[in-house]
Amino acid sequence: MNDLDLEKVLKSAGLREKPPADVERAVLEHLRGEWRETVAQRGRRSRQRTGFALAAGLLAAAIGVWVIAPRFSDAPVAVASVTFAADDVRRTSGWLDRWHVVAPGQALLAGQTIETGAAGRGALALAGGVTARVDRDSRLLVVAADRLVLERGTIYVDSGPASTARLPLEVVTPRGTARHVGTQYEVRLLETGVRVSVRDGIVEWRSGDGNVERSASGEQLTITLDGRVEREAVSGYGPMWDWTLRAAPPIDIEGMPLSQFLAWAARETGREITYVSPDIEGEAAGIVVHGSIAGLTPPEALHAVLATTSVRAQVSGGSLVVDGR
Repeated sequence: MNDLDLEKVLKSAGLREKPPADVERAVLEHLRGEWRETVAQRGRRSRQRTGFALAAGLLAAAIGVWVIAPRFSDAPVAVASVTFAADDVRRTSGWLDRWHVVAPGQALLAGQTIETGAAGRGALALAGGVTARVDRDSRLLVVAADRLVLERGTIYVDSGPASTARLPLEVVTPRGTARHVGTQYEVRLLETGVRVSVRDGIVEWRSGDGNVERSASGEQLTITLDGRVEREAVSGYGPMWDWTLRAAPPIDIEGMPLSQFLAWAARETGREITYVSPDIEGEAAGIVVHGSIAGLTPPEALHAVLATTSVRAQVSGGSLVVDGR
């Protein structure tokens, strides 16, 4: 077992408690005995060195088994499901497992890692309607339904519309942890630190040393490697969010009121929906949508659906303005 293998074991296993004190004492005492025997019998140095190395090897193996044992002692638990996977998306259960291609509909178990390649993007459904989208060149460890570890790249979290029950979710990074209070936000690992961009709602950032920062809609936090927190304004729409549209999981629009579909499209694009009159709003609520938008991004789906109805929508800054034809 080399250093790289050991690193993979520790990453896949997560944090563990120290071995029991009596076991640790017994192992140490055994190694001390081996050492004393080696020193006392210099004439048999070669044999004793071999025995000492064997003992050390057995110790390393025992610790390795103890570290990973908890991962195999309990029955696997599904904590998320894949709702979207494009191009190179794969998952693994740890260093003893190889990488497997991921497809929509597959379940993810606690402790599994999902990774995207240079052209891959994916999306996960978690408990309580929370969704997470993973950008290209990213790696995400799914610890539990309420805890994700971003090891590389970028993740976008959507806790759902305000009317849904919000469950807590922690996104852990090497610099700290982001926790939402009902929101849409992005966490991106940078060479210079971590960037948290809040599209809607509030995000609580807790650094490794316990400092807590809160960021609201339209704010972006950059946490540098030396712990400094820089704030700046960020738009809820525009090019920086385009990748989330390409990773948006499809929805079933068959039989859906047009007003509900419009609300979905507005939220996906980071805009507020505005009806030019109550009559137009009533008209949209009375139209039933049919068909499928599979394979379309939200803007493409909006264009395709409205082409078959008596209403139209136009983007104006941060608003999606709905009018009649």
